[in-house]
Amino acid sequence: MMIKKLSNIIAIVIWILASGLWTVSMIISNLEITNETIRNICLILTISGLLYGLVYILPIKKPKNLGGIITVASVLILGLIIKITEWTGDWKTQTILYEHGHLKNKTIEFQMQDKGALGFNRRIVEVTRITGFINYVEPIDTSKVTLPWLKVNKDINEIGFKGG
Repeated sequence: MMIKKLSNIIAIVIWILASGLWTVSMIISNLEITNETIRNICLILTISGLLYGLVYILPIKKPKNLGGIITVASVLILGLIIKITEWTGDWKTQTILYEHGHLKNKTIEFQMQDKGALGFNRRIVEVTRITGFINYVEPIDTSKVTLPWLKVNKDINEIGFKGG
């Protein structure tokens, strides 16, 4: 009985962390989860937790395979959300234009986003890496960049254009 309570507590903590991370990244538009897998896992856990909560407050008989049903429903809902919102994909760094002279986690980057048949979105942003998969991103005017920024023009090519 103690193990079941502990596993329930761990599941709730994971749900709160994943939901919080996803919600904060949606509310604070400059905060980006850069890893698509982590972003999708956070969204699936958010949806699953909400569905579990809804099922447990409704006065219905709970099937034995409730976890599987909710997991499949969450993945389907995630697919619908991606389709309805016409999510176009992650921003990919093509060139690191400037590096911060003092802080290794700050760069100014030229990024592109593949929109499929519609072409590419382009932007120049100041990127502050918070973790390996969370960045704080702000648009920047490179004509006003001064020290401590150092011009580096490192070709990254995350989209993978072939050189010509």
